[in-house]
Amino acid sequence: MLQDLRYALRSFARSPGLVAAAVVCLALGIGANATIFGVVDTLLFRAPPHVQDPDRVVRLYFRRHSPNFGTHTSSIVSYPLYKRISDSERAFDAVAAFTYPQNGSLGRGADARRVAVVLATASYFPLIGVRPALGRFYATDEDRLGGPAVAVLSYEFWRGAFGGDSGILGRRLQLGRSSYEVIGVAPERFTGVNLQNVDVWVPLVVATPELMGGDLLNRGSFFVQLIGRLGAGGRGAAEREATLALRAEDAQWAAQFRQSSDSNAVAVLGPVQPARGPEISQNAKVSLWLAVVSVIVLLVACANVANLLLARSLQRQREVAIRLALGAGWWRLARQVLIESLVLAIAGGTAALFVTLWVGPLIRAFLLPDTRALLQPLDGRVIAFTGVVAVLTGILAGAVPAWQLARRDLTPALKAGAGEGRYQRSRLRSGLLVAQVALTVVLIIGAGLFTRSLRNVEGQDFGFDPIHTLLVTIDLRAAGYSPAQINAQHLQILTNLETLPGVEAAAATVAHPLGWGSAMSVHVPGRDSIPQLRTGGPYFQQVTPGYFAATGTPVRGRAFTSADPAGSVAIVNETMARLLWPGENAIGKCFVAGEKTCVEVIGVVPDARRFNAVEDASMMFYVPLSGNSDQYITALVVRPRGRPEDWIAPVRAAIQETAPNLPFASVTPLADLLAPSIRPWRLGSAMFAGFALLALVLSAVGLYGVLNYVVTQRTHEMGVRVAMGAQRWDVQRLMVSHGVRVAAIGAALGAIAGLVAGRVLSSLLYGVSPRDPLVLFAAVIVPVVVAAVASYLPARRASRVDPMIALRSE
Repeated sequence: MLQDLRYALRSFARSPGLVAAAVVCLALGIGANATIFGVVDTLLFRAPPHVQDPDRVVRLYFRRHSPNFGTHTSSIVSYPLYKRISDSERAFDAVAAFTYPQNGSLGRGADARRVAVVLATASYFPLIGVRPALGRFYATDEDRLGGPAVAVLSYEFWRGAFGGDSGILGRRLQLGRSSYEVIGVAPERFTGVNLQNVDVWVPLVVATPELMGGDLLNRGSFFVQLIGRLGAGGRGAAEREATLALRAEDAQWAAQFRQSSDSNAVAVLGPVQPARGPEISQNAKVSLWLAVVSVIVLLVACANVANLLLARSLQRQREVAIRLALGAGWWRLARQVLIESLVLAIAGGTAALFVTLWVGPLIRAFLLPDTRALLQPLDGRVIAFTGVVAVLTGILAGAVPAWQLARRDLTPALKAGAGEGRYQRSRLRSGLLVAQVALTVVLIIGAGLFTRSLRNVEGQDFGFDPIHTLLVTIDLRAAGYSPAQINAQHLQILTNLETLPGVEAAAATVAHPLGWGSAMSVHVPGRDSIPQLRTGGPYFQQVTPGYFAATGTPVRGRAFTSADPAGSVAIVNETMARLLWPGENAIGKCFVAGEKTCVEVIGVVPDARRFNAVEDASMMFYVPLSGNSDQYITALVVRPRGRPEDWIAPVRAAIQETAPNLPFASVTPLADLLAPSIRPWRLGSAMFAGFALLALVLSAVGLYGVLNYVVTQRTHEMGVRVAMGAQRWDVQRLMVSHGVRVAAIGAALGAIAGLVAGRVLSSLLYGVSPRDPLVLFAAVIVPVVVAAVASYLPARRASRVDPMIALRSE
């Protein structure tokens, strides 16, 4: 074995070009797989950091059926359901409730900053099994109404905001309306069980009334997620216990609010990794597809290296024939080829680690933007995966030339003498090239479909102009303001913003796009009922005049004016107009909202997105801001001239000038709020396109290398052709046609495979057919054109062969 290794190294020293080409191909192919494996491993397989015995930690999901919404599964529940399960826990060793990260304001005035706050019960940390890096976590007797305001900082926030000062314990931080005492620091890279950045944890019962709303702890408010640690009874007993608690709580809720409940509702336990379901997340779906794509790139790289080694073995036929004649066995020669392939693969795997180290953080940050603490491109699992892939790649790439060597009759090569370099056709070599092109076409089709989907998503009518609109939110409720004070403060800020030079329009709203909305029962005089949609509703917003101008929303009819009294007029969206008055002009009609008088429809606007870039239609109407004391303004919308990003600082400064001690003002372009829901298509488009380009380059390099070898082997033949009167163009056409023919066959096969793959991919597409003719045409044409260019360079060299030199070489 060592002798074979030394021979391989000496042999490669004489072929640096082949070694460089093979190592680069393998480094790119293996590096792509290692990078994507790190992402998929983080999402689906690896437990969140610091979770002890993760197989026993489960997430609780609840599956219900309703006539309007069908069967749906959700992890968001009410606090009373948590209490019911926690108080009766026999199948669970522990149960904990927690929220998604909430935007909180740390400090007041110009120094205020936004922080990500998670409200969690005291059982959260011991259930996970995490230990603090500094201080302690809060205890059960601190997580109660009227309990002390204490906080735990994340390690990264502690280091970034406070420089890792160990004297942070006991310091008080202004969070919302209260001052919270820092009692501990979580360990490094701890984000809880969700893969989202967290700055601060606070007791759920203490902090909910002021940070999220005083009535959220009551029945009917859904805002917490649950995790549990399984007891000795296992998963089945825990699901049964949680199901009984769910049905009892739903029955009590239905009786209290006079609603119907699903008596067949069930609890479902899922793994601690949030992306694994029971309904796999969109990001996880895209990541799995990217894993498949990276494997395709690796196969293209393997085919490239196999072709290089195959060409090399054909050049060494006489050497191999002599070794066989001297008594060497076929296994010994095949082993030599495999060892050479493994040496190249190990070198490529080592280079792949550097590729992962360099490119990995960029790709992981792109795929997982909310997990800064987890962005480690290299760890033991990624390195081990890279090593396994490198060995398998070496075996796969070496098996082709080893098999070709074992089945070939080398007696003619032994007799050929100096003629051993004579060109020999190889169907296997052509087959590998065809496979490379076919795989590349599949990736180009995927890139094209995702790109078309992205264009369709970004190009749709969102019901507002996300590019030129700023959304301003200030959590005055958490700062202790009453609804009347919140409205007065927002209207004062609105007055200042409207006078700011460069601001074209501004408005205030109760409920806002891409945030939250309110629903209200509606009926139309003369009709017994109105259509019901799966999305619920109808939803409504209270807005000030200028709202539609500020959001860039066109109004058919007229917009609100300051002369419109509250409760007398309304503007409806197109879906509501179509469903309530089918085939009629909705303007001038009226409907009753709640139990009030009939309001007149004065305008119709496009459907505005409520939460995501792509969502089912819902009924929506707008009414003038009433100033009712039980409704408070949630946001301001501002339409400035120029780029909205340039106005974030001036708008925030104008807000702070209105009142010097305000909480942090979030000023965000609506496009940035849309971005998370568009990200799956952006990920798919960018990553598919990147991998398709990489595969195309590898295929072009492979085709160039093979044709370059063919030209070397056919030098004598070219010389004869030229000596017999063939023109240089004829020689070029001969070589280019060979490359184009191989690419065309591969493109045709790839198009067929792409049609099959596109059907599987259809659930991730938007507004484009998996059989889109433009995408298929481009996917077939591009590799053929690239093949023609890659073939031209060796063909040009072949056409310049001097006939006399070529004939003398024989």
